[in-house]
Formats: sequence, structure tokens, C-alpha cells
Amino acid sequence: MPTTQRRKLPGLWSCVFTTAIAGLAAGALWCLLALGLSRGGEFLIVPLGGAIGWYLRWLGYRSRRGVVCAVASVLVAFVYAQWLFAAVRVAQMLGFSLRATLFKMDWGLAWQAASANLGTWDFVWLALACVAAMWITRRSKTHAA
Repeated sequence: MPTTQRRKLPGLWSCVFTTAIAGLAAGALWCLLALGLSRGGEFLIVPLGGAIGWYLRWLGYRSRRGVVCAVASVLVAFVYAQWLFAAVRVAQMLGFSLRATLFKMDWGLAWQAASANLGTWDFVWLALACVAAMWITRRSKTHAA
């Protein structure tokens, strides 16, 4: 009788919801941390990408599906954070509360505010975050449990 038990692969819906939740949480945390800095919060997506990879690995997402979930989660975090950054900029410019701006801002205005503030380095940090999430998700165990 074997003493080790095979882990069941996570289902499709589990992957979708885990990806969405991890991405939204990382995007909100990135925005919160970046707003605390006066400049240069773009790099924060890289450690958050690593944290997403670690979280998915901890949940048992180590296969190709885990890598896809990790990259998708980092992309969700990036898009959500850019939307939050745009809402903060619009609220500051117009003197509205952030809560009112989040619920009343349309996608066209959010896209214009976000794209006006995106540069090459933002996409470099995004690519590094995706690589970090993939690497940590696929990393093999170095010690026996």
C-alpha cells in the first residue's frame, strides 16, 4: 500500500476564481503601496508577482496550469492597479472622492488616464513580474517534507 497520496489537480473553476482573487488582491495592494511612495512604485509589481507565484505554489498549482494562472493573475493585478491609479488621478484632478470616482468613472476615461501614465518601464516591470511568478510557481522542492 503506497504511503504517498497523489494530489488532485485543481479544477478549472478553482483556477479561474483563484487567479481572479489573487490578481485583484495584488492589484489593490500594489496601488495602496505605490500611493505611499512619492515616485517610483512601478517596481512593486515584481515582488507581488513573486508573492502570487508563491501563493499559487502553496495551493498546489505547480503544473502548466499553475504557470498560466500565475501569469494571468499578474496581468489581472496590472490591469486592476492601472484602473485604480487612473481613478486616483481623476479624483485628485477633479476634487472628487475616490469612492465616487471609482463607481462613476467610465472605461474610456480610465483608459485615457492610464495610458497617459504608462511607459516602457511599466511593461518591463510587468514582464519581470510574470517571469518571477512563473519561476516561483514551477520551482521544484529543495527539501523533503
